[in-house]
Amino acid sequence: MRKWLTKCIVIPIVILIDLITKILFEGQYFVLIPKLLSVYSHHNTGAAWGILSGKLWLLLTITIVFLVAILLFDWFFKNNNLFYNISISLIIGGALGNLIDRIFLGYVRDFIRFEFWPSFPIFNIADSCLFIGAVLLTIYILFFYKEKKKS
Repeated sequence: MRKWLTKCIVIPIVILIDLITKILFEGQYFVLIPKLLSVYSHHNTGAAWGILSGKLWLLLTITIVFLVAILLFDWFFKNNNLFYNISISLIIGGALGNLIDRIFLGYVRDFIRFEFWPSFPIFNIADSCLFIGAVLLTIYILFFYKEKKKS
């Protein structure tokens, strides 16, 4: 039960925060922390670094296949660990946040920019949640997951 409760709380929160920040920062540019971080509104028709730019149907297909794969992984993994469930929820919420943009707008709204690294892609909350969720899931699998022994 805790597995689904965590997901039912975290996933909508991630999507809501992502969509609200995308609306708030649409068309905005300002420095948050000089030489470190700024808000720089950008419409991304591709993935990171603009790869697959303009290939909406391919990006939609890849995202949907990824979501199905992660949901199947989660379904068969049958794990009740809170750390695991939060990491999976961040990944699903982030993927859905960007999928919503792609479906309804044809592009993803990005706005977070590292001032000190101009070639780094501009990103958003959904991207951040995907990354953090993937790192947490990797840490969980490498250091905390213990496979149940068969009797």
